[in-house]
Amino acid sequence: MFRLIALFLTIFLCVISVAAVYYNEVPILVDFYIYQFDTIPLGIFLFLSMLLGILIACIFLIGLVLNVRKKYKILKKDHELLDKEVQNLRRIPIQE
Repeated sequence: MFRLIALFLTIFLCVISVAAVYYNEVPILVDFYIYQFDTIPLGIFLFLSMLLGILIACIFLIGLVLNVRKKYKILKKDHELLDKEVQNLRRIPIQE
């Protein structure tokens, strides 16, 4: 259900961004203190800023995924060690 909602939200945001790019052809002034863009259309600027935001989010998400994979490997190794220990304890007969 979550994936379906995420898909509809993504499609909706794509349609809104395409409409914003299409209807905003007015050139704007963008000043980055070092370099200044004089005649960049507002729609292109919105598209590039969204693209930059997506790229930055992907970089952070890749870091989170790699961290989770590392934890998974550590926990899997611990689980295998504990499983071997339990198997060894089951083989030892009970001495009273």
